[in-house]
Amino acid sequence: MTPSTPAPRDTGRRSRDGSPARRRPVTVFLLLALGLGWAALTVPVVIGAPVESFLLAMTFVALLGSALLVTRLADGPGAVRRLLGRAFAWRFGAARWAVVLLGIPVLTLALAAVTGTLRAPPAGWAAEAGWYLFTTLVVGALVLNLWEETAWGGFLQSRLTARHGLVVAALLTGLPFAGIHLPLYLAEGWSGETARDLVLLFLLVPVYRYLLGMHLLDTGGSVLAIGVQHASWNAAGSLGAVEGEWQVMVAVVLLTLLMALERHVRGRDARPLGRAAERRAAAGWISRRGPAPGTADDGRG
Repeated sequence: MTPSTPAPRDTGRRSRDGSPARRRPVTVFLLLALGLGWAALTVPVVIGAPVESFLLAMTFVALLGSALLVTRLADGPGAVRRLLGRAFAWRFGAARWAVVLLGIPVLTLALAAVTGTLRAPPAGWAAEAGWYLFTTLVVGALVLNLWEETAWGGFLQSRLTARHGLVVAALLTGLPFAGIHLPLYLAEGWSGETARDLVLLFLLVPVYRYLLGMHLLDTGGSVLAIGVQHASWNAAGSLGAVEGEWQVMVAVVLLTLLMALERHVRGRDARPLGRAAERRAAAGWISRRGPAPGTADDGRG
């Protein structure tokens, strides 16, 4: 019997499958995002320049640029379109819109009222409300936070959720999410106040990422929902009607607890609950056609 000739190998496919971005998209993204992000935020500290333009560079180059590049290399051009499409997924219900837009400021004002730290805003309540909405929806969401969350939530946390589920993904996403801001915290040197602020940051961020993870699961992966929520937190922290900064941090924790309670009261028929369901849902946002029934994508870390 004449031995059969082995079929030639598809070296092109093997090369693509062997690329670092295809095998380890999360790792490659973190190397790019943190490397470029720390560089962008260190420059203004060293040269004494205003930080605003460098924040834009961090958002659009280090974060969004890295997320889109790695998505393209890992999953092809269609994956970039799917990821960007999630940034404009706005059909998630009036109740969800109320939560992401008003939940944190309402709780912040309520806490201020209960603790005696509420005051009449300098320009009046109508101006305060208008300022908040403009800062949240235009300056925050459209200019910065929507694109920042396309990277953190749409790319990183979604892939980690597809691999590990909601809780672990929130913890793992929180570390680089907080860590990329280190140059700003260390700009004025190390002190007890700096240490306290960093501890608070790293304690609060996993709770906050859990809140955003719940939004992702309950809206079918909408990056718009978490971008507005991110902008809302930032704007609520600068309300002129509140004396102090602690109220908004407590409001984030309260909103997270209330949402988690509401999700479990409504049960599994209403939204993905449990690690397996969370993984299947997140895998569907990433993959071309969604996961096969009863399976979950591994989220490739």
